Amino acid sequence: MRKSLRLPLFLMNIAVYIPPSSMAEVNEFLKFNVETSSLLIQQHLEHKFIIISDKRSAEQFTFYSNIESILVKPPSKNALLKKIWWDLKLPAILKKATADLFISFNNACSSTLSIPQCLFIQDKETIRKTHIKKAQLLLVPNNLMKRKLIENHGMPEKKITIVHPAANKIFEPIKEEEKTAIKKRYCEGKEFFLFNSIFLRQHSLIDLLKSFSHFKKRQQSNFKLLLTSPINSFFEKSLAGYKYRNDVKFIDTNDKYEQVLITASAYAVVLPFNADQDLIAALNTMRSGVPVIAAKNSVVNEIAEDAALYAETGTAKDMGEKMIQVYTNENYRFKLIEKGKQVAATYTNEKAAEILWQSILKVLV
Repeated sequence: MRKSLRLPLFLMNIAVYIPPSSMAEVNEFLKFNVETSSLLIQQHLEHKFIIISDKRSAEQFTFYSNIESILVKPPSKNALLKKIWWDLKLPAILKKATADLFISFNNACSSTLSIPQCLFIQDKETIRKTHIKKAQLLLVPNNLMKRKLIENHGMPEKKITIVHPAANKIFEPIKEEEKTAIKKRYCEGKEFFLFNSIFLRQHSLIDLLKSFSHFKKRQQSNFKLLLTSPINSFFEKSLAGYKYRNDVKFIDTNDKYEQVLITASAYAVVLPFNADQDLIAALNTMRSGVPVIAAKNSVVNEIAEDAALYAETGTAKDMGEKMIQVYTNENYRFKLIEKGKQVAATYTNEKAAEILWQSILKVLV
């Protein structure tokens, strides 16, 4: 009688480090990575996935049969303790779990691991050069970051994979009565431009205010400018002597559904500073049926092409001109809205998960 072969329960043990839930709540890239990881795990039940994170983040994956959760505290901010965690404690955890591959979504990896590592780079300014060199695969959210890794760090192109993010699926167009309610709540029933990303530097606010001033002077309209950023002392001081300060409002809300309603109610979203998080902000906006005005040759330009309107980078006056253009040409605005919806629909978590999986296979070959 022929003996049957016993196959292993799982073909590979893939360890994934997910940053603590407190970071994911404020970082759109981390939210996207968690969603993409969840899809990847669901699609590949033949492999075991070891989730290394805090309890709240790990709980998002507990309903999968191929999951093992290892609960850890966030790495210390102290440089020495952080190095001990990444280079001593983490390798010990992975050795005990018999991991075949390590994926880090924390902008860092281990300098001492012997197994292959995939490192997702979210912030090119803070990533350590030793980690860039150590990882077998670098995952980046846009082509601009890829070019900088090649030009500034001498990374071979084959080592870098672009995984474009996707819009959060809760963003979508809303009814006119909902838009009216939001305008009444935040801007006296008036139309508004929205800034829904992050400031690269404090003085970026002054540049945005100059653009809005150009628009107001030329159009003499009652438009408002809303910013979904927490106000600080510098911002308050900048607004104190601003001519149109009564038309500018900061909205600091952690209510995601409220952010959805505000985004979908905007006349247009303005993203002048080419921050990496602009990419998700733009996709969320386009999915909401709202036009985007961004910087030329930016990360938004890379994916949106003619589905957005672009101003010369660093030129406040030109940004103001583009605000005027979208205000005075309604037909063009509606064309941007329709093209934007099409662009947003092409970038999905499913597509990102497939790109990530193919990249993993290349590392293991």
